[in-house]
Amino acid sequence: MKRSLASAFAAVALAAGGITITGTPTATAAACTTWQDENTFGASCGTANAYYARVKCTNGKYARGVTTNDGRWSYAYCTAFGSNVRIAGGAQGYVAWA
Repeated sequence: MKRSLASAFAAVALAAGGITITGTPTATAAACTTWQDENTFGASCGTANAYYARVKCTNGKYARGVTTNDGRWSYAYCTAFGSNVRIAGGAQGYVAWA
């Protein structure tokens, strides 16, 4: 419970900065690079910790990329759900720590 609360507070604090990172509180937004177009959200983080890209699609479902680490790219495809990435306002996707 204590770790869950710490993770939640870390996610809220980082969301205000533009990139949302959830999970491991020791990770920083500066360690990750993100990319997106109308169908896909991608993330690459310079860390040995496992992570994956996650994005909310226009149909309300969440797409998830493969779990990876060490600067490799993880891509979450909304096309897998016959949808695309929400475009209206704010950060569309985020990095989740596995």
